Amino acid sequence: MNMKKLIIIAAIAVFCGAVFNAALGESAAHELSLQDALQRAVRDNPLVRIERINTDIAASILRDQRSPYEPHLRAGYRTGHSDNRQFSESHDLSASVSQNFSTGTGVEAGVSASPYSSLRRPDDTFQNNIGLTVTQALLQGLGSEANLVPLRKARIDLDIRQEELAAYTQRLIADTERAYWDLLLSGEQTAIFRYSLELAQRLLFESEERLRIGGIAPIDLVAIRAEVASRERQLFDAETAYRQRALYLKFLMNAPELWDVEIVITDTSAQLGTADSVSEHIEAAHVFRPDYLMAFMQVQKGELDLVQTKNGLLPRLDFFISLQGTTYAESFPRALLPGDMSGAVAGGLTLQFPIRNTPARERHRRIEYTVEQQRLAVENFARLIEYEIRSAHMEVLRAKRQIETSETVSALQLQKLEAEQAKMNAGKSTGYAVLQVQRDLVSANLDEAQARTAYVNALIALYSRDGTLLQRRGINIR
Repeated sequence: MNMKKLIIIAAIAVFCGAVFNAALGESAAHELSLQDALQRAVRDNPLVRIERINTDIAASILRDQRSPYEPHLRAGYRTGHSDNRQFSESHDLSASVSQNFSTGTGVEAGVSASPYSSLRRPDDTFQNNIGLTVTQALLQGLGSEANLVPLRKARIDLDIRQEELAAYTQRLIADTERAYWDLLLSGEQTAIFRYSLELAQRLLFESEERLRIGGIAPIDLVAIRAEVASRERQLFDAETAYRQRALYLKFLMNAPELWDVEIVITDTSAQLGTADSVSEHIEAAHVFRPDYLMAFMQVQKGELDLVQTKNGLLPRLDFFISLQGTTYAESFPRALLPGDMSGAVAGGLTLQFPIRNTPARERHRRIEYTVEQQRLAVENFARLIEYEIRSAHMEVLRAKRQIETSETVSALQLQKLEAEQAKMNAGKSTGYAVLQVQRDLVSANLDEAQARTAYVNALIALYSRDGTLLQRRGINIR
């Protein structure tokens, strides 16, 4: 490892371990890995909890859509009397259970007991009724395919809310990861500016020594002193930028306890891996990308609406059958004996047929148009996804190439500085020329650090385009 690399690493360590502790008057720092930052953002960011509540609301609506197929119990009591020549008093007790099924079948079973007494018959007499009624839709409302549409749509709505949660979480994770690497970049930039200031200060010290022995004129120190002042300003700006980026990362993590605590980045961008083939990323997008899945689910909801409106075009034809049994007895247990029961059976059909049925037809036609639009939109979305992934993949390859180029330029600029420094020591160059080469070296070092961060951001963008960022970072939100 060359001397320039050693100086930069040492400067980073000094900067991350002491500079801000001294500025803030603190004695401790908080080490933060990328995984810790991402986990804290998902766990503690209030907007994620808001999105989770939206998912809970959708789950509640789904449970509510099951209620039409739950059994219902009714019970009642009524009493009365008539004040006439045959004074009578009656009490009616009734209970029934009814339930609708997704097949379009309705079943109701009921029982009632009516003990009454009168002047003519002073002893209580029980009249009991037992009934069973079954209703079956034969056209409109027949079958689970149409009747379960609201329940299936509610289930899809729940899936959509879950994908919305995943989409928001992915955006938050992408922002948090970018903030993490931007903070690392800011630390590297600060170390580079500190290294640059040290180079200028060293050159100023050497030039002052030459001035004492008469090797240079006093006017030659003006440019060097101005450059030292300029680099001090650059270092101050870099330190402020570091604090700002650290503050933004703490905000994304919702970590108020860290507002006044220094963060020490523990990960490096070398751990992030590389891009896969374009086809693999496109295939992954069809499985994981939340907005594509939501668009596909909207098509499914539209297709369910087609089923429902198509069923609504049919006339209403219902078949019903009713079984009734009645007993009379002087005691309630005897009234339940089958031998004392008289029965009745009733059945029939009911037909409801709108002559024109225009609202239902037009509603079905509108749904057909809407579903066709949604299908075309999904097809176009698939084209857009492929374009975005191909473009992001090219950017990853370009950014990777930039890292290699910037490393080469930095190494050559360091050699150039060493050569220029040697020429100045031999009296064949000036301090101003050395300053120029130093600026070129600092610029090359900054470009190298920015190239690494640009590569990380390109990877994050690619993983966001194919929807796999959460999976790659080990976060399961669905």
